Amino acid sequence: MKNFLAIVVVLSMIISCTPAHKTEKIVPDLSVYEYDLTKEVVQLVYDAVAVIEARGEKAFPDFREKDSIWFYGDNYVFVWGLDGMRYVYPPDISGEGKNMLELQDVNGKPIGKMFLETATTGEGWVFYEWNLPGSDILEWKSTFIRKAVAPSGKEFLVGSGKYNIPVEKIFVENIVKEAAAVLHKEGKEAAFARFNAITDKFIFLDSYVFVKTDAGVELVNPFSPELVGKDISDLQDANGKYFVRDELELLKANDNCWMEYVWPKPGEKEPSQKLVYVEKVDVAGEKLVVGAGYFSR
Repeated sequence: MKNFLAIVVVLSMIISCTPAHKTEKIVPDLSVYEYDLTKEVVQLVYDAVAVIEARGEKAFPDFREKDSIWFYGDNYVFVWGLDGMRYVYPPDISGEGKNMLELQDVNGKPIGKMFLETATTGEGWVFYEWNLPGSDILEWKSTFIRKAVAPSGKEFLVGSGKYNIPVEKIFVENIVKEAAAVLHKEGKEAAFARFNAITDKFIFLDSYVFVKTDAGVELVNPFSPELVGKDISDLQDANGKYFVRDELELLKANDNCWMEYVWPKPGEKEPSQKLVYVEKVDVAGEKLVVGAGYFSR
């Protein structure tokens, strides 16, 4: 938290002392996040964007300065062009000047293209599996991306990430909304294939998108494919809660809802607290329920 406060204080000094083409500072809405770790990443990227939009590429050497607000421990800001060219990569400057468009994670998830797609829409999160620094151990990494426009008009992608960020409710809500949009745009067959693919965005942070009919028949479930085609409305948790029935009942009067129940984590027998977000979606006249969830810590 000290680093977070230092970034805010020092950034305000840098920006106030720097001739800026854009005087209005954009402040992120951190109220949508629960955890300080998430807020720190978002604030860092927003502050880096503000500096680039004031100073352009002259700011890049500052991002490489070790033990600065931009680069400390395994925390750093990176900068790409919107063509995929990497301009700033503090952990290994020899990697600068390379095009990263085809960058993938261990599962083949096209994170280079996902970074660029996210930047072109403005901002957002990209989740993927990556090696811990100096290790062969794979962990989930969450990277926040935002577009910056330099005074010259050149556009850049600015990002920063963290390993093992706790799942935020807004992550789950956003992915369900994206899944609903894909269903509307691409139809069931194409959308279902994407929801089941580990190379797509819809499997992330041990969460996944699922789909069922409004009568409770499971249509997509990447983590429990044995449930597909079955009526799961009679499922009960360890406390006897008919969570699917309750969820469907709530959706009769609401377009979306959160549901809480207990369920074992993948590979475990003891139940843990789980929260699920669902939305009603009408696809060519067929009423479906799209959702995703996570285990609270």
